[in-house]
Amino acid sequence: MQMVQFKWKMLPVALATAALVACGGSDGGSGGSAGPGPGPAPTPEPTVPVVKNFRDAGLVYGAAAVTSDAAGGQVVSVPVLTASGVEYLRTPSVSSEVATALQANLVEGNLIDWIPGAGARVALAADAAQTFNVILQKGKSANAQFNLKKYGAAVTRHDGTPGRMVAAGWVYHKTDSTITVGDGTSVSADQAGRAYAQPIRRYEETYTLAADAKIYNVDTSDYSKSRVSSLADLPVTANYDYATTARQAVYVLFDDNYEGADNAKVKAVWYFTPQSTSDGKPVWEVPSQSPMLADKGSDPVSGQPFMSINATGVTAAPYTRSTEPFEMVKNTMYYVGDNEVASYILKADMGTPNDPSDDKVIKIDAGWPNSGYQYWKNMELMGVDPRSVTDIWLTHGHGDHYGTVVEQLKMMDNAGKPIKLWASREDVEGVKSDLQGNTWNIAGALPASETVIRARTSNFYEYDKWYDYGNVQIKVIWSPGHTPGTTNMLFKVKNPADNQFYTFGYHGGYGFNGLNSPTPANGWLRLSFQHGFSYLQNNLDVDFVSPQHTNQFPIVEVFQALKAYNRDPANVSRQLTMFDAMNRKVHDSPLVNGQKLTGEFSNQLEKRRSVASYKASDANNATYKSIETSGPFKPGRENGLTNVSARLLDGGKIIQGFVGAQNKNPALPLLAEGIVTATDRYTNDPDGYFVQVSIDVQDPGYKGYIPDGFVQNSPGLGRSVTYSGGPVESVHAAKGTFHPPEVLRTQRVATLEEAQQILARITSGNTVTISLTPASEIVVPAGNPAQTFR
Repeated sequence: MQMVQFKWKMLPVALATAALVACGGSDGGSGGSAGPGPGPAPTPEPTVPVVKNFRDAGLVYGAAAVTSDAAGGQVVSVPVLTASGVEYLRTPSVSSEVATALQANLVEGNLIDWIPGAGARVALAADAAQTFNVILQKGKSANAQFNLKKYGAAVTRHDGTPGRMVAAGWVYHKTDSTITVGDGTSVSADQAGRAYAQPIRRYEETYTLAADAKIYNVDTSDYSKSRVSSLADLPVTANYDYATTARQAVYVLFDDNYEGADNAKVKAVWYFTPQSTSDGKPVWEVPSQSPMLADKGSDPVSGQPFMSINATGVTAAPYTRSTEPFEMVKNTMYYVGDNEVASYILKADMGTPNDPSDDKVIKIDAGWPNSGYQYWKNMELMGVDPRSVTDIWLTHGHGDHYGTVVEQLKMMDNAGKPIKLWASREDVEGVKSDLQGNTWNIAGALPASETVIRARTSNFYEYDKWYDYGNVQIKVIWSPGHTPGTTNMLFKVKNPADNQFYTFGYHGGYGFNGLNSPTPANGWLRLSFQHGFSYLQNNLDVDFVSPQHTNQFPIVEVFQALKAYNRDPANVSRQLTMFDAMNRKVHDSPLVNGQKLTGEFSNQLEKRRSVASYKASDANNATYKSIETSGPFKPGRENGLTNVSARLLDGGKIIQGFVGAQNKNPALPLLAEGIVTATDRYTNDPDGYFVQVSIDVQDPGYKGYIPDGFVQNSPGLGRSVTYSGGPVESVHAAKGTFHPPEVLRTQRVATLEEAQQILARITSGNTVTISLTPASEIVVPAGNPAQTFR
């Protein structure tokens, strides 16, 4: 057990009084006698040592053994490479059940911690199963692992004290007293090609070695060959070139916890052979295959244009997706995710300057599980301590959005700090009912293996209400489709520059994966997915897009374009902000009554709605079967409906087909033509228009959901499908005549004038006659669009 002493010096009372007088704090008059001079110096207070009782830590390099003692108990022993040397740890006698649990954590390559006992003995934890805790797991994997010194995984808290820090990464430099560890990211120029004075190595750190630091060579191909080594023998990665695939991985243990990070020294280094192998692909700040790479030339290794190279998956290569964090609203809203999946920080101030207890630091989504080191550093760069987070809000139960939750929970637990975890009940516990009172038994998306997240979820969302945190307000809307419990969010954020609130739309489940073709399980999800987009388009007034995936909306490119603009010496006197760079409206959308017709958020929604809805998807992607061709169709509408009565519930909206060039902004050279993302670009349809309306269709066959066991022929599949049931419009509380209100749209029309003719016939509250296609599109009479609503 390591004991670290810190000297805390108390200011003696007499000395404090003298200091107060010197600052004008005396209650005596300023013109009086100075009085007697100072007496003898007071005796200093004795140094008060602060003892930190840490758990020990080391790396398992051999198989754990279980033996029986004379009393019939079980003793677990394991060889470990520690900061004190090579040790063979032994537990006290335990039951066979506990021995089995302990042995499961003692896998070769695991960096573990324990409470030290006498000699090589290990003290049992209060919960015996927690006697050995796993910090990091290497195993035989050559995959990269990264962990920052101050944030992320650490030795377990003990005796009220946060555990010692650990770090992981690739070694890039060493001296007699330091090592430099990072993920290899090295950015030498901005997106306009202007070089930085020094390469930006955002996730690289240099550590000071203790004089007695232990160095070990760990052979992951045969752990029994691991040995004591030296700093002189520690290999260093040759350079930062992405084509240099051999990289030297290490784990590092420090002598102190994060509270003493500034003065902490390395006590042990474990370097792994064979060396790690990177993917050898280029790494960019912008998303993989971004149009901003079109002018970057070709990769000299593969010969491919940089723009056509798809980055390696994050699970194996998290270093491929990092990006610079940025401020979106001054001192309030920040982007801290990577260049593929988003995470945002919202700093909420209730406006009580003398009482910060009600303030919040809210983290929206948690990204990929191996990328925590990026998110923690990105937060720090934005002036936000990751341990200051008070709340995590998750949009849905997929690993690329809850990936670092457990890491953050452990980090907060280690620091002894509370945190609330918010999620949709439907993805954590499953869909038990909808807002119309229908009962269901649908499993949520959160895997059963995520026991910590399930146990630690402290708050479930109340839907369709504003959570008011002063300068930050959040509304959560249940929108099944991507998962049963997917949620969309609105952020109202107050801009300190003008004291106005601006609304950001965050679509929380944009992916079509798992929905591309109808199956028994996904039928209701396909319809609910489609409905969710239309519902958002018709019911929300959104200023800006805060995307969940940056390869679907170019928020990262927007920032990089802004940065390049501001770094241009010609623009030094006219610096811009993200408010200048982000578009509210689609630049090339037509003017209607002096206003651009299409908002960027509505346009982003239209892209994915188009993928799900229209037969163009079938023609352009062999794996897609659209709702238009393949269903499911809402019950009772398999052959469409002719001349059915319906009540109009709002004034309708004209929806423009998807405009592929997103956030086109001629004020910024790199955004002058907008950003056309690679995924599903066939949906580009700026000359198409639809009229969309909230409507109560008077057909008793449909109830706002797909019933369990519903059988329907799928023309696109050429066979019948028996669907599991689930809610569609019944995710909302509003009532209609036979089913909840729908948000339906017309068939496509080719001109804005035709759409305007249709819209002119819509008056909220009127009862009209319409016809519907099997896919519930409102029929537009050929040559007479004005008769769509009769």
